[in-house]
Amino acid sequence: MSKPMTHAKKLTVAAMCIALAFMLNQVALFRMPQGGSITPASMLFIALAGYWLGPVYGIMAGIAKGLLDLTTGFIPMHIVSILLDYPLAFGMLGLAGFFRKMNYGLQIGYIVGALGRLIMVFLSGMIFWIDIVEIGLIAGISASFVYNMTYIIPEMIVTLVIISLPAMRHAIDTVTKGVVPHDDYVAITRRNRASISAGARLVTGTIMATLGGLAFIMVAHITRLESLSIMQYVTGADLFIAAPSRLYRMVERNTGHLAGLQVVGVLFLAIGVALLFSTLVKGEETLHECK
Repeated sequence: MSKPMTHAKKLTVAAMCIALAFMLNQVALFRMPQGGSITPASMLFIALAGYWLGPVYGIMAGIAKGLLDLTTGFIPMHIVSILLDYPLAFGMLGLAGFFRKMNYGLQIGYIVGALGRLIMVFLSGMIFWIDIVEIGLIAGISASFVYNMTYIIPEMIVTLVIISLPAMRHAIDTVTKGVVPHDDYVAITRRNRASISAGARLVTGTIMATLGGLAFIMVAHITRLESLSIMQYVTGADLFIAAPSRLYRMVERNTGHLAGLQVVGVLFLAIGVALLFSTLVKGEETLHECK
């Protein structure tokens, strides 16, 4: 039986994950005007801290990384937003540790962590739009959701594709073997050695379900007349019905196309969920056969 990791080793591994996540966060591929950015997989290393060390150390690493970001990229908005945008949002990424010994544990854990961060920044943005900009409850919820998913969802999808590539899976397994005790390594990798085809189905299902859901939600918000007031704050254009803008007239002219996009979104969502469900069920069946 292998020896458990010492507290000092866990802290060292967590510190390395924090440092890598912090450095990658400085190399933003795209920055949003009110905070938030698309980075080269900076969220992944906090999720890996949870994957390697467990949820407690993963959440602690995420909180520490959020506090580091607070010292370098702080945008003053609201006292509650400070907690939601930084320590709590990045702490959610450590939830990946709860799924480390599940089938496809890294992918599932990363999705849960990224969506947890999305929920935190969504609540922060909602406070900003409602309390500071004062655009109303429904408009504030819509504006916060659209704004924050614009940078978190693309990074989540790209990172999922990267970590599901066979070469990257092999690299992560190699590091896992050198970091965690042998017993934990066996327990983790036994449930995460998905075949290439299974991994491809998992990634494809995730992407299709995400894109389909986003398409459906976006069209639903665009076609609602009361949601046009949100765009007025974002674009600076006059979008009220009394003085319809070019964007509003474009929505009126393309009602059929938008309805078609919504149908396609529903189909993508259904196919994606079906792929995810079938892959996970098949993975569990294969695992029971191996036992």
